[in-house]
Amino acid sequence: MVGGVAGLFNNGLLSVIGVVLSVYSVYVEHKVEHKGDDNPDGEEFRALCDIELIGASCSAVFSLPEGKMLSFFGIVPPGHVLDVPNGLLGMLFYTYIFLRYFIGERPAMFTPSVNMTISTLAIASSAFLGRKLYMLREFCVVCVSTHVINSTLW
Repeated sequence: MVGGVAGLFNNGLLSVIGVVLSVYSVYVEHKVEHKGDDNPDGEEFRALCDIELIGASCSAVFSLPEGKMLSFFGIVPPGHVLDVPNGLLGMLFYTYIFLRYFIGERPAMFTPSVNMTISTLAIASSAFLGRKLYMLREFCVVCVSTHVINSTLW
């Protein structure tokens, strides 16, 4: 096992937390993108991570163009089937990390070079998005949490 029992527990736990945060971010982005569409009682959606007291608004951040990095960087065109929210990419990343630490490095997809490439992409995206949040003077609890998890897993 990679990293012994302590590393296994820490990375396994962090990857599960990462998946949960990523799922929640996709949920919030979907609700914000389709507000009013699936809400017959007219009640407005309010994300748990929109905390006025500390000036945090994840729903505003998830709506930014950078919220879909693949189309933002021109890797896929906007509206393409692969133009997915960053949260979905996070779900894939954290699931990979979870499997890597619980299965070990036996399968070919878990080679050190693949691990380093995937982890480097994750930390680079966290650095880019974190800088963007700083430039915009936005605070997103979910975003900052996933950036901390990515830097810990790297």
